[in-house]
Amino acid sequence: MITFLLCESLLNLGLIVHLYAHKNSDTRFIVHPLGDETAITSSLDAQASSVDLSLLGNPSEVFAYTKAMMEIAQAGYDIVHNHSLHYIPIILGNKLKIPMITSIHTPQFEFLKLGARLVKANCNQTFTMVSKSLAHTWENCIPKATVVYNGINIATWDYVAAPTGNYVFWYGRICPEKGTDAAIKGALASGVPIVLAGPISNKTYFETSVVPYLNNDNVRYVGHKSQKELAPLLQNAKAFPFTSTWDEPYGLTLAESLACGTPVVAFEGGATGEILTPKCGIIVPKGAIFELATAITKASNLDRSECRERAVSFCSHKGMVEEYMQLYTSLIQDPASQMLRKIS
Repeated sequence: MITFLLCESLLNLGLIVHLYAHKNSDTRFIVHPLGDETAITSSLDAQASSVDLSLLGNPSEVFAYTKAMMEIAQAGYDIVHNHSLHYIPIILGNKLKIPMITSIHTPQFEFLKLGARLVKANCNQTFTMVSKSLAHTWENCIPKATVVYNGINIATWDYVAAPTGNYVFWYGRICPEKGTDAAIKGALASGVPIVLAGPISNKTYFETSVVPYLNNDNVRYVGHKSQKELAPLLQNAKAFPFTSTWDEPYGLTLAESLACGTPVVAFEGGATGEILTPKCGIIVPKGAIFELATAITKASNLDRSECRERAVSFCSHKGMVEEYMQLYTSLIQDPASQMLRKIS
């Protein structure tokens, strides 16, 4: 979603955007499909196939990203912006003769960390992080990084000043790291019903930690919903419990909830404290169910207009795009070239 919003905004600014991504990506961009797995695999000769390529990751991904970076090196772009989760673009991009930005959106996944470590001693690219918290997480591999916060399209989340629901709404992937069961326990302890939505990412966790609560009349799971279906549920909730048990690099659901005017009650950690203010959210110690329940009770006293204002001023994708544009311009080597022509 972040990459899409960025590409769409750049296109609207009159820039030419080349997108190296899935073949079915938005046709408004000039799409370069990342490699076909069958073709890539069949291209390996007998000698290469005898090597344990699993040590370097999925062979198809390795060759697809290598091919893409070779094309990029010859394409004459003004600047390259890498959002992939793979080490190959980081390594090969470090040799490009044009400016390259790598935006980190995740914790230190091993293959991503591999790329960062291999270019650390002679870094020839700019790294950005989606929060100060994430920058701190990565500073042993990437000591210098620019923080550019993520953003959402505020216009797709309507503000509701007077919610009609008497429930809290939790949504996200249902898995241990998102703390679905903690949200349920907190809501039940507060006496406020809870509605849950999201894909079941961990079936065992769902069956053992969520299903047992579904017999309770105050707990309702509505399945995996589209953004259009999620919006009214979020807009009319008393609060949104954000119960991630890991340190979220950003937390897009925080921004979406604030855009609707729905106060947030959240476990501390990650970028939570950077996004929320006392006017729009209540932060409690991670895993503290009693404090979470107390915060749910207090959340309805927060001014919903303050939530919306925080989203508009801090969480809009327009601000994100402006910061990236400033970064692009600052990295162009030719001072006379103030207009970017093509971006990969």
